[in-house]
Amino acid sequence: MRRHSLLPIPLALFLALAAAAPAGAAEVEVGVVDFAFQPATPSIAVGDTVVWRFMNEGHTTTANSGQAERWNSGPETSPRGETFRHTFTRPGRFQYVCIPHAPSMRGTIQVGTDQVRDTVDAFRTRRSGSSVRVSFKLNEPATATYKLRGAERRTVRRGRLAAGRHSFRVRNLDAGSYRGTLTLKDDFDKSAKPKSSFVIR
Repeated sequence: MRRHSLLPIPLALFLALAAAAPAGAAEVEVGVVDFAFQPATPSIAVGDTVVWRFMNEGHTTTANSGQAERWNSGPETSPRGETFRHTFTRPGRFQYVCIPHAPSMRGTIQVGTDQVRDTVDAFRTRRSGSSVRVSFKLNEPATATYKLRGAERRTVRRGRLAAGRHSFRVRNLDAGSYRGTLTLKDDFDKSAKPKSSFVIR
């Protein structure tokens, strides 16, 4: 008589769930006390969870816009004794504020370490008539701002871009000499500023 076993199915499911969960994930508590986050800049690993504990009422924990990680305990402020949790899935240095006290009540969560040495490669500017084409390759996600100075001033903002090749064109420039600076800031707030010069005739 042939015997059937159901053991492999639950075992396979267990192994899949175990592989999906971060190994050794931890919880780190940040106290929201008076008008400060304590500690102000904890360091955690990818997969760890930060638990904000509101020791006083009237505050939020809200990520700055344009970052790889986003969270918001609002829109209302949290009452005393409440907690808010967020699990971090990407490496980076993530800044946040309490919305009612944003000018002075700020914090930063450092997640993992920066493994990329050079943010950008293959930065080029190519002039064509009264336009210039800016191209570059990102080795990691970064926010991008391009500033032109010279015969006239222009600023092009591209926000946070994914790793890979990118390009854009600045059109209808006045004749004259230009200096262009591409400012790139990665998720760890590390900046790269490749520059070039060209002439529009």
